[in-house]
Amino acid sequence: MPHLLPRSWVAPLRAAAVATLTAALVAACGVSAGKLQADAEPASSTSSTGGQSPTPTPGTTPTGQMPADVTDEQIEQWIADNRLAEAPTHGMAFETMVNNLWRDGAPDVLLLGDSMTQQGVDPATLGDTLAEQAGQPVRVFNAASSRARWGVNRLVVRYAERHEVLPKVAVIGISTRAAEGDLFYRDEVSREPLSSVVEGCDRDWSSAEEQRCVRDREDLLFRFRSRPDQVAQAQAGVELSHAYRVDADSILRPDGYLAHPSMTVAQVEKTSDQRMTRGFPGYPTIHDEAKASFKEMVGLLREHGVTVLAFEIPYPPPHQANLEAAGRGYDAKRQQSARRLAASADVPLFEVDRFGDWWSDGSSRDALHLAPEGAAGFARQLAGMDGFSETIVDAL
Repeated sequence: MPHLLPRSWVAPLRAAAVATLTAALVAACGVSAGKLQADAEPASSTSSTGGQSPTPTPGTTPTGQMPADVTDEQIEQWIADNRLAEAPTHGMAFETMVNNLWRDGAPDVLLLGDSMTQQGVDPATLGDTLAEQAGQPVRVFNAASSRARWGVNRLVVRYAERHEVLPKVAVIGISTRAAEGDLFYRDEVSREPLSSVVEGCDRDWSSAEEQRCVRDREDLLFRFRSRPDQVAQAQAGVELSHAYRVDADSILRPDGYLAHPSMTVAQVEKTSDQRMTRGFPGYPTIHDEAKASFKEMVGLLREHGVTVLAFEIPYPPPHQANLEAAGRGYDAKRQQSARRLAASADVPLFEVDRFGDWWSDGSSRDALHLAPEGAAGFARQLAGMDGFSETIVDAL
């Protein structure tokens, strides 16, 4: 089974501070240490075949010009050779993640959700725990992503369908605000070349938008207009890396997990208190748009025989306490929103009131997200819930 993450991956992540974390990831990803050290570029993609592969920060003007002698046929070949992803999209971390999902083959279990799941569930730990019960290796891939509501997750599922890498089981993380509107998908992600390629152009768009979408699909030079530096690197023979360094301290692993440095409990409390000075964020709500996209995503998975289940992911205890103090019944409304969303598509929901006793110093990245040690703890907490592992193992 390709790229199965060993148990030896997890231990360094739990014990390490940032420097040790980077070293452990270097060893696991097969990328040289020099390529993952901080340099003049704040974020870059590195190649396991050698050489630095700088990429423009999404949303900024690329630093280079498209090589004049490149053809569509060459770009098509470079995509096939893993020198380029299939199409640019809204962020390099997401682009790296979906490329890994395609190149590494269908996982047994696919995690979906937003940044709280992306950083909150360690797929290696969950896979190891499930493997103990299944009596066979279980590969888990974390396809959750930052700011993702269900339009973005539906795009991931459609991408997996396109490349025939759908899992046997999809496990959906429902966070506090997961059932709200999907402006990020509508205004940004849906207009990126990857969405054009994967989701097509038959949408409620203007003539100009439809023409742009068609050109994204048919004109490869146009498709990569925002990535001339990547095209130049592909021309030079540089393969894409399985790991993406977000900054000097944080890295997207080949299995989709985004690892950030951790905080002490006192630091998390301070960060939560600072967030609360902005005012009460309002109670969790559920929008019709969220339900429609969620139901469509679940329906697509089930059409292909994928078993679907969901779980709740709460905030770390200090922030949960602050929100509850500011708005009584806040957590009950969070769970009610998750229940309604899951019920809209008849998805079994594993309810989580709070993180377990494992949560302590080093468990969280900030007031909202877990760090690697906490993500391993929460993966074990989920696996230990009555029926959670059994449902997955029965479907494998």
